[in-house]
Amino acid sequence: MPHDLESLYHEYSRKVYLYLFSLCQDAALSEDLMQETFLKAAKSIDQFRHDSSLSSWLCAIAKNLFRDACRKQKPTVNIDDISLASEDVRRDIRIFSCLHQLDDPFREIVYLRTFGQLSYQEISEIMHKSESWCRVMYHRGKKKLRDLWLEQLRKEEPPDKEPDPIKEKEESS
Repeated sequence: MPHDLESLYHEYSRKVYLYLFSLCQDAALSEDLMQETFLKAAKSIDQFRHDSSLSSWLCAIAKNLFRDACRKQKPTVNIDDISLASEDVRRDIRIFSCLHQLDDPFREIVYLRTFGQLSYQEISEIMHKSESWCRVMYHRGKKKLRDLWLEQLRKEEPPDKEPDPIKEKEESS
């Protein structure tokens, strides 16, 4: 297992960054917190108890640093800056918007599993819950996410110009 900062950073930085980005949707803040995570980990590597994986331990540090950052300042998002985005970027923004609407713990578990690519075991270590609890919450979160996505798509559909009397008659029957 790597114990020097450079090898820790090389092996786990992407996972920690994606986890932080999933929490705050801010690239700059994610980068800053990721670096703080590795500095804090380097200072306290001797306190790592080996009762969880190294990536779970790093994500737990990152989560605590993110919570501290949230207490210090309120994050803001300016949606007007994304009006010229390509369709793929707009789709990604819609996905993250739906993810952001999920309540905790669903949001965090879906982020960890999907973007952090963590195993259920690693998520259970971070959340201090059982692996089966994490599996159930992940699948419930995916269902809620699907419902939010479909709701958003319905809202974005252009309304029909004129009601279709045949459809109305069929629906009322």
